[in-house]
Amino acid sequence: MGKIKSILLLALCLGFSYSFAQKSKGSLTQRYGNNKKPLKFKMNKKMAVICPIFHPSEYPYQGIGFRAGDPFAFTYKLYATKFLAFSIDGGIAAYGLYKDRYKELYDNSPGADSLVYLNHQVQKDMFFSGKVSFYQEGPKFLKGLDIYAGVGWQMRFAEVLYGYNEDVGNGVAEFGSTTRQWDYMGPEFHVGLEYSYFDLPISAFLEGNLFYDITLEPAFTKFQFGIGMRYVF
Repeated sequence: MGKIKSILLLALCLGFSYSFAQKSKGSLTQRYGNNKKPLKFKMNKKMAVICPIFHPSEYPYQGIGFRAGDPFAFTYKLYATKFLAFSIDGGIAAYGLYKDRYKELYDNSPGADSLVYLNHQVQKDMFFSGKVSFYQEGPKFLKGLDIYAGVGWQMRFAEVLYGYNEDVGNGVAEFGSTTRQWDYMGPEFHVGLEYSYFDLPISAFLEGNLFYDITLEPAFTKFQFGIGMRYVF
């Protein structure tokens, strides 16, 4: 008799547990529909956005990161709207790509016609730029890809040490050196691709820039290219 009571009691407990589970499941289904996650995850940008795609309703965004290439730079970007962004970059140029330019600047500088250029060493080559970019969504089949283009203003600050020979008479050449400061600026035009479909709040980009000098040597143009990443918040 005691065994029968125990079996009946166990059956009642299992039935109650099953009934409670069904009610709980039904209430969740009723509250959230067919979604596997509560709605609050969809309303919370940090929790729900597994891949940090830019949502039109949550602008502005900000991004901070780096760019490698010419030039190497730290970069900050304000994504004001889905279609408009502003950025500020600052860093150093790829010295080797400007070898001919700095030699030509020295050859055309006052007093250089009586000297024989030997070599030069770039001691500093800093750059700063501010840009405005206009965005357009990329192909629909590649989610998270944006295409952008825009204009900006670039400033360069270079300090170059030159070595030269000077004819002091009687066929004797004397070695000398001098440091020249080259500061120049001008507009730049850029196009790029930005991809932001990652498991972390980051975006990756590649960008090409065309810089046009209007101060030191008008009509000098230089194509620059870089790739980089930004942390988006």
